Amino acid sequence: MNFDETVSMTQDFANTKGLEYEIYLFDAKILKMEAEDSKISSYTDAVSNGFSLRFKKNNKIAFSYCSGLDKDKAANSLNNCFSLIGLTEDNGDIVFSSAKIDENNLSKDLGVYSDTFFNIDIEDKKNNLIEMEAAAYSFDKRIYKVDKPSYSEVLIAKRLVNSYGIDLSSKKTHYEIFLSAASKNKDENASGYDFDASSEFSSLKFKKVAMNGAKKAVDQLGARLVESGKYPILFDNITSSELLSILKQSFYASSVYKKKSLLEGKIDCKVFSEKLTVIDDGTLFGGSGTDIFDGEGTVMQKKVLCHNGVIKTYLYDIEYANKFKTKSTGNSRRSSHKEPPELGNTNFFIETGKKSFIDTLNSIKDGLYITELMGLHMAKPYTGEFSLGASGFYVKNGQFNFPVKGIVLSGNIINLFNNIIEIADDIRFMGNIGSPSILIDDVQVSGK
Repeated sequence: MNFDETVSMTQDFANTKGLEYEIYLFDAKILKMEAEDSKISSYTDAVSNGFSLRFKKNNKIAFSYCSGLDKDKAANSLNNCFSLIGLTEDNGDIVFSSAKIDENNLSKDLGVYSDTFFNIDIEDKKNNLIEMEAAAYSFDKRIYKVDKPSYSEVLIAKRLVNSYGIDLSSKKTHYEIFLSAASKNKDENASGYDFDASSEFSSLKFKKVAMNGAKKAVDQLGARLVESGKYPILFDNITSSELLSILKQSFYASSVYKKKSLLEGKIDCKVFSEKLTVIDDGTLFGGSGTDIFDGEGTVMQKKVLCHNGVIKTYLYDIEYANKFKTKSTGNSRRSSHKEPPELGNTNFFIETGKKSFIDTLNSIKDGLYITELMGLHMAKPYTGEFSLGASGFYVKNGQFNFPVKGIVLSGNIINLFNNIIEIADDIRFMGNIGSPSILIDDVQVSGK
């Protein structure tokens, strides 16, 4: 079946049973490749489609999903969802969207879809990936291994229809490349990586990713410990994004409601450095988390969550907006068609500062520049406590003095973002979380 037939089947079933309904359909074309030893070593070209379904009667709501659009499978999913309604608990806060989206928003170019998706020669993709591997090897004779550089692309078409007259569609394209390299000098080894992502194939910087990944690997040769103590640390834009990810759940209204947020009761309170402004923007041009509508059919929005250190709002989907007697901010996310929609971020990032990266680096007299963090999965978002392995460089009078590894950074994310000295202007996104490089004072370092 196609989307129209699946929607019609769902509407007929729901009307017969006297149900409210919401159906989210998707169709994805996926290509993945890896290179090794100057040839393509892994190749996947696949199509994935299906739908997720929610039925509601009175205050009871049930969820089901279907992988594929086969008629018999779809019928089973409809019957399964209906049979589950009687087993669920009442929840009057979950309702289906009834807010219509302005036609201007529906026609707006968000920079997330490329109409050249089917026009790019597959050989161009393969050759670029193989050349990326070769470029990394050629960077320095100490590069002894390039670990299967990868290329991936996806075209996803989505549609969301519900019994309140919502019928929305969107398309997105996404291209991504990744490369990691290993270096060796006598008995010492080091590694580095880089990546790039875009909604346009032509924007991918294959050679730059190769050179950056290889350079990071070579630059880390000769790394050593520094003395334990407190240092001013310049976190690069990748590690700053990773630190920000520890904080994101505290902005979720679901975390606030469950008393698992560091920011509970902090609206209009100054919590962080006045240099810090945090934004969640589902309309950001070309953003990984950008779309016309969220997982429930609410229009995407830009929200300033923290302005000059002051907490301004939380992120809401429909359920938690109702619990807090406010409106959804368009933050319902669908991580998979196999899971119900849940509250999450769109493009979540720290606003850029005015100083360049070089000027920010030059301001450090005796400190560290951190380019890699390890153990982020062990950080505790509900308490803000972290203890992370790190590597990077010791900085003396604005210059890289020697590479550093084997150190541990520890502290609390609230205190960390309270001690911001400077925010640079070099924002970069890792998926849908982004940050510029950030200089932070008095970070506890465990070394030798």
